Amino acid sequence: MRHPARNPGQSGRRPGRVGLALAAAALSTVIGVVAVVGVLPVGASTADSGSAGSTGSPAQRDSARLAGPGAEPTMGARSSNSTGTRTRHVTLEWKGAPKASRYTRRVGIPEIGQLALTCRPNEVQISLRAKERDNETQMWLAKYEDKSYGQAVAVKTVRIYRYANANDNGNGGTSNPQHEGLNQAGGKNGVENYGKGYGHGIISQRQGRNDPVGADPLKPVTTFDINWYWNGFDYPPQYRYCKIDIVLVTKFNHRLGVNWHGDADAEGNVFQQVRIPSLGYLQLRCETGRFGNMLVSLVPDSNKTKVYVETVTGEGRVEDHVDTRNATVDRATGKLGPFPIPNNGIMRFYFDKGSTTVPFMLSSYEKTNDPQGNLNTCEIAMGQFPR
Repeated sequence: MRHPARNPGQSGRRPGRVGLALAAAALSTVIGVVAVVGVLPVGASTADSGSAGSTGSPAQRDSARLAGPGAEPTMGARSSNSTGTRTRHVTLEWKGAPKASRYTRRVGIPEIGQLALTCRPNEVQISLRAKERDNETQMWLAKYEDKSYGQAVAVKTVRIYRYANANDNGNGGTSNPQHEGLNQAGGKNGVENYGKGYGHGIISQRQGRNDPVGADPLKPVTTFDINWYWNGFDYPPQYRYCKIDIVLVTKFNHRLGVNWHGDADAEGNVFQQVRIPSLGYLQLRCETGRFGNMLVSLVPDSNKTKVYVETVTGEGRVEDHVDTRNATVDRATGKLGPFPIPNNGIMRFYFDKGSTTVPFMLSSYEKTNDPQGNLNTCEIAMGQFPR
């Protein structure tokens, strides 16, 4: 059984009489911070990022976020005068019994909608509200937590839509907003006493699945990195603590993605190549048909560029659902890759230029083998990752 913390952000033993008296006398504190950090150029990331060649892989370094007691340190972010990138850092943190309005922090997602972080004893979640429900809006999240069998991961997809597919009459669909819960179980007040985890996410949007989208301009993609921790929710208010910390990055130039709805819409729209300054040409491919190729690759400016690739699918033990590899440039093709894109999953890429590392994240949903060609779909979104 987990017990409430004596101090915010630290796990501890159940308070004794002295601890109860001190805690009861303490003032409830609420901290909510929204920091506009400025722009983040290609080649730069938050302070926690390092070279892909540094000690341990990104997945190994991330796993340490579950190991320590209490909440993770607040994430940092580097600002820059470079244009075309927006970074937001939002921290929701409180202890005791704050006003109800302080249980939630919100941040806008450019051209898409709004993200809300909520942490209270009966609800811990991240939710997305879209400006238009007619669009196909997605928030993908690789969620990491400790479970009874060890470290676990789950790929979650929050969708907001009116049209489930090309044949939908639009009378159904989802409500708006939609959310993903961060708790694993219930507790005395609705949420279990203790919880800790982290995740990587990507938010994207295109027209609804009832419309062709292959030739449409791409909307900016927002990627994010998030930590969460709470303790003491089974106990009186003075012993409760919660912290959710998130960094979000939106790229307005170098927009990456392949979208098509139906085999006819795919014609001429299955491939994208985008120049990333100081890095090279990123290539995405999503072909129709049962054996169509779904690939990502980089034609780097330097043949010394390396990459760490991580693919996350499904739900369960980390070792069963996270595949990683390191690659160097193929001498014959001059490329990093191509790397296969999962039908339904998340990928991370750390392009290592030696002195700097450029991280990216990708989400993918593909259905390419339906005999009704208008029901086949490809929705790939990719953006610079903040960690």
